[in-house]
Amino acid sequence: MGQHDDPMEAFTEFFVGPYRSEVQRLNEVYPDEQSLRIDWDVLESWDGSVADEVLRKPARMRQFATNALNRLDDASLLGVNVRVYNLPDRQTVRVGKYRTRQLGQLLSVRGKVVDMEGVKPYAEEAAFECPLCGTLSRMPQSYGDLMKPNECMGCEHSKPGFIFKREQSELVDLQKIVIIPPDSNLDEPPATIAFLKNDLVDMVGPGDFVTINGIYETFAGQSESTLSTYIEVLDLDIEERIEIDTYGASEIQEFIMETLTDRIEVTDNWAVPRAEVVDAVVDAHGVRREEIDDQINALIDENKIGNEGTKLFDI
Repeated sequence: MGQHDDPMEAFTEFFVGPYRSEVQRLNEVYPDEQSLRIDWDVLESWDGSVADEVLRKPARMRQFATNALNRLDDASLLGVNVRVYNLPDRQTVRVGKYRTRQLGQLLSVRGKVVDMEGVKPYAEEAAFECPLCGTLSRMPQSYGDLMKPNECMGCEHSKPGFIFKREQSELVDLQKIVIIPPDSNLDEPPATIAFLKNDLVDMVGPGDFVTINGIYETFAGQSESTLSTYIEVLDLDIEERIEIDTYGASEIQEFIMETLTDRIEVTDNWAVPRAEVVDAVVDAHGVRREEIDDQINALIDENKIGNEGTKLFDI
């Protein structure tokens, strides 16, 4: 790999060298911000071979970068998402113009969001308990049907009716969106499924123009010889946002206050989780989460509602 044969060593040197200030800034605001965005051009200027490897094998190199971040002596960034942006022009592809040779690579795609689903929990690694001996087995997952072990590692029975264990699984927020070419006049333009995870969810809405940087992949469990594909989004830039509502700050604050009062009455608790209030306002009024969070912070600053940890209460 050019100057560095060890990817872990390479990223460690990068984070304590040319990217030191970005790492330190994130360390100061974590966990309010949970992603380190790496400018590919900066990485390429530092070590072109490492940067090229990020484009060719993004999943592998992202794991090395994450591990290097977790092991830094002067930062505590366990669980941070590593994202890459500002990709070279050669990695820019139009929606529907992908090629087989690009599978597994990091691509940059500009599109218009035409469909999206709600945020759901996704098991990146699912835990299963054997009902016969109680042994716990873990399986990395891909989008689609839940993949279970073929055999219990404890009693060696073949598919004994494994029980999914949510508490022992690694769960993240997941959102599916669909994008089409931003300038297409076709009645049925080519479309691409993309998956957003963690702090990328609820950042876009229908009609928004976005640039996504992600890994071009195939779904697991294919049933046809023509493979279905998707993009695992690593980074997201919103170029133009379409307003999906006409609510002002005061209206959003009113939604928050009403929801908070209702949830406190329903649960008969003095406080309720902030995430629960945000989810309820999103579901009821279609307001983006970032707008709701901004107005919750404003209400806290104005002493109209109180907060303790991750919970909100009425004053």
